[in-house]
Amino acid sequence: MKSKTILKTVVGVVVIGGGLLYFMVQAMQSSWAYYYSVDEFVANRALIKDQPVRIAGRVKEGSVHRDLRELRLTFTLASPTSEVPVQYTGAVPDNFAEGKEVVVAGRLNAAEIFEADTLMTKCESKYKARR
Repeated sequence: MKSKTILKTVVGVVVIGGGLLYFMVQAMQSSWAYYYSVDEFVANRALIKDQPVRIAGRVKEGSVHRDLRELRLTFTLASPTSEVPVQYTGAVPDNFAEGKEVVVAGRLNAAEIFEADTLMTKCESKYKARR
């Protein structure tokens, strides 16, 4: 009699624990997008097409175009050797500017344009040493 109770308890703990683990993994998967530099992204673009990724780079000077009616922003994310065209629709951070470092999250579309869902800028004041 005692062994049946222990068995039921163990099975219940395993089922509940497994269910909780499954839901935790599902909830966290959206934040597991891999982080690429512009050069890494360009080198691996065929392998990561249609997958959510994050790319870090510098906004190329002279590449920013804003459509205020549709809240669309297009620009080129650049490194010293590679470039990626980016399209973003939504509110643009206040400190977004040409020459600044940004991180975009989204997917590469069929036209080889990176469609960003998220645009984040680096706040330089947070990274400067205090004197």
